[in-house]
Amino acid sequence: MKYLCIFLITGVWLVGAVSHAGSKPILTTPVTFVGSTPADNSIRFVLGIAPNDQIDFIKWALNLHTDKASANTFELTITFGESQPNTTGFKNGGRISSFAGTYTISKSSHKPVKGEVYQLVSPKLSGGISLVILNENLLHLLNPDFTLMAGNGGWDYTLNRKEPVASSSSLPVLTAAAALITEKTKEVVFAGRTPCQEIAKAYNLPKNEDCFKLKWKLTLKRDSITFMPSTYQLSSNIDRSRIIEGKWAIIKGVEGNPDVVLYQLDPDKPNQSFYFLAGDQNVLFFLNKKKQLLTGNNKFSFTLSKSAEQKTPDQ
Repeated sequence: MKYLCIFLITGVWLVGAVSHAGSKPILTTPVTFVGSTPADNSIRFVLGIAPNDQIDFIKWALNLHTDKASANTFELTITFGESQPNTTGFKNGGRISSFAGTYTISKSSHKPVKGEVYQLVSPKLSGGISLVILNENLLHLLNPDFTLMAGNGGWDYTLNRKEPVASSSSLPVLTAAAALITEKTKEVVFAGRTPCQEIAKAYNLPKNEDCFKLKWKLTLKRDSITFMPSTYQLSSNIDRSRIIEGKWAIIKGVEGNPDVVLYQLDPDKPNQSFYFLAGDQNVLFFLNKKKQLLTGNNKFSFTLSKSAEQKTPDQ
């Protein structure tokens, strides 16, 4: 039986579970997560969408309940269809499907992605959907083999809490550090779209007040002999005439988590540095200058995915 998996991004119980050290469980209910994802075959299978249907992306609204009256239950509503050009919506409003059921919790200690797994079960879901608590505000979809799903240049596989809360959680370890540090690919390209205003504020970027999304392309290069990080190129539509170039570095360990892996652009210029949490070889998450995860909205998340032709096999 196949299971499609979703992982919440940082280390605090979110729904009806024992909280990690130094954090408190969130008692409000329901907790709603939203986002827009691609429509790859593994997701279509679980959600009952035909593989030959013309679908560009899927909008998600997931409610998780923790109160005593409806504990361990969920509702999921998806809207999907062909993208309406020059909008963030669908042609003819798209199609809607709804699911309801229950969830259980287990630990994923022996799976590629570490964390607490939430299994969503519903008669209308083919197999099931699973989630893990990694942060109060973020979820990320997984492949059936419990690896992070990589999106494309238009959409990614992160869901965002509709009403974010302040997080004191340490950054999560999503994969073995050695796989990221010893990677032997000379050049990799990540791309994606993010909200505009929040990241412009986090990194003091110039912006127009009507800017609501940014397109990003990040190229990371390694030395051809040692495979140590060497140079990078970063471009976005915030300044189409400018490509940022410089050095990049891998950071292992931050306060609260000695095993987490970050990528830092311009380590020699800390005032200009961008930071990313390395989810695995295929997925990066933008951080702010305080090295905290950023929460997106129902249209875009702060996630970059490796280009399709470069993705690690079976992921």
